Amino acid sequence: MENVKRLPSVEKPWMQFFSEKAQKAEVPKETIYEAIVRRNKGFENNVAMNYFDRKITYRELIDQSNNAAAAFESLGVKKGDIVACATVTFPEPVYSLYGLNKLGATIITLDPRLTAEQMKEFIDRSGAKILLLVDLFYDKLKDDLQKMGLEQIIIISADTSLPKAIKFVKQFKMPAPKIKEEGNVITWNTFAKNGTTDPEASYTAAYGENDCAAITLTGGTTGMPKGVMLSHDGFNAIATSFENCGVSYTRDQRFLNIIPMFSSYGIVSSLHMPFCLGLEDVIIPKFDQEKVGHYVKKYRPAHTLMVPAHYEKLMNSKEMANGFDLSFFETAGSGGDTMNAGTEAKLNGFLKDHGSRFPLSQGYGMSEVSSAGSCYCNGNFRSLSVGYPLLMNTISIFKPETTEEVGYNVEGEICMTGPSNMLGYLNDPKETDNVMIQHPDGKVWIHSGDIGYMDEDGYLYIKGRIKRMITPFNGHKIFPAQIEGLIGRHEAVKSCAVVGVKDFDHVQGEWPVAYVELKENKSPETVIEELKAMYVAELDDLARPVDTIVIDEMPREGMGKIAYKKLSEKYNAEEEAKRAQMVS
Repeated sequence: MENVKRLPSVEKPWMQFFSEKAQKAEVPKETIYEAIVRRNKGFENNVAMNYFDRKITYRELIDQSNNAAAAFESLGVKKGDIVACATVTFPEPVYSLYGLNKLGATIITLDPRLTAEQMKEFIDRSGAKILLLVDLFYDKLKDDLQKMGLEQIIIISADTSLPKAIKFVKQFKMPAPKIKEEGNVITWNTFAKNGTTDPEASYTAAYGENDCAAITLTGGTTGMPKGVMLSHDGFNAIATSFENCGVSYTRDQRFLNIIPMFSSYGIVSSLHMPFCLGLEDVIIPKFDQEKVGHYVKKYRPAHTLMVPAHYEKLMNSKEMANGFDLSFFETAGSGGDTMNAGTEAKLNGFLKDHGSRFPLSQGYGMSEVSSAGSCYCNGNFRSLSVGYPLLMNTISIFKPETTEEVGYNVEGEICMTGPSNMLGYLNDPKETDNVMIQHPDGKVWIHSGDIGYMDEDGYLYIKGRIKRMITPFNGHKIFPAQIEGLIGRHEAVKSCAVVGVKDFDHVQGEWPVAYVELKENKSPETVIEELKAMYVAELDDLARPVDTIVIDEMPREGMGKIAYKKLSEKYNAEEEAKRAQMVS
């Protein structure tokens, strides 16, 4: 009898972690505006947003979204239009998200730190004629904004919804910029006066399967910014997946939201998902990782989503001294960066010692699948895994650059399919076709560019980014995550990064170099020698770092991810300078 290859996409072994009822769940066919209205019917007096201790109810969230819809409609916004919003997370942009969605329009969320040139590129690409801009960035951009063909610029401020007492104090310590309303520039307060909270006063768009609910930015596969078009189904599939994951979500719980809404994780997993579950979303518009202990101690969130570096800060914070009780944590979500065995054990030990019932809920995802793709919940933990696929997702492993599925425990490219798939990249069909590929099963799969494997229980493991893969002159493949896992086991290592650097002795290829951040009071020389001994004992010749460098602090970017490219460029520049000096 011929052996038939067992395929994860067919067997879906991860379904063992979901109840029979959960397995029958379906993504509701509704807009994201309709979702928050329907799901919170009868609970309108519950707190939706906690903004510096100002409690904003679901009734106010929905009323102000209706008001924003009517105000946008008065500016001529209609179904299919795109409105740009350059901001971090605070109530007014949230009202805009749902108000625009009510009209059938789409918000494109931009990082306000973008250069004027980058902002113009996305305003041009999207065709947006209206821009909401956080006030702190207006002065820097005001001259360039008038060259972008915008019909209306609406200045929004993080101060608007602050509690009166905090706003009063802030006016003296850090007053908001005073921006004159002239030409096409108005403030949110002026804009909002043109609205009404009556939902019947403005158009309410019907659900459309391929309608775009929001556009966020990502690096895409080329490293150039791309606009990721997210559907209603994408937003609602994430909410439905978490609703049915087995975690106890109750309406008296808080979700600590530290992720800016210009990212998919911010707008989907940290706003829409908590709203759909009726949680109190604690909004931190400008997250200071040095204060993570303060936020956790003050708000006692049952759920949050951070990166491993933030949990390390929490572990070492003064607030966690003397055994502060963390038993309120139901899901300490972690993503955005891989963890080595040492860091994983250290952080999970910290949580256990402080009363948390469950280890970190490590997950994996990307903007192209509306944020989260996998995670583990309720202690269904497996070391160094990033969990199993969310209920509404199918994840499997394929031979790189093909549609050939490779089965269990075989490394290949991680691909995902399901209702959370993006609609595509904004006005970029070529890049869309590189990432969204129809397979022989008839489904469109997102090709992640990440290398990993899946075990027979459905747990997913990340081995490295195809783009981070280091290839020496002889074509041998080196995965940095493997070396980082080894280095991270050393008790003196706080953080590490392995990067590919130029091979100056051959016409092509790279070699691995390790950067290491140590804990306090550790001798760099001793640690380096001990690490070299570990390389010899556990790594093949070509995978051993050619250099190990101790640095004071690991450079980071975005949401705390290590800036690998910066480290590579720094090493190459310094090596080139050394060699040039030797020649001269």
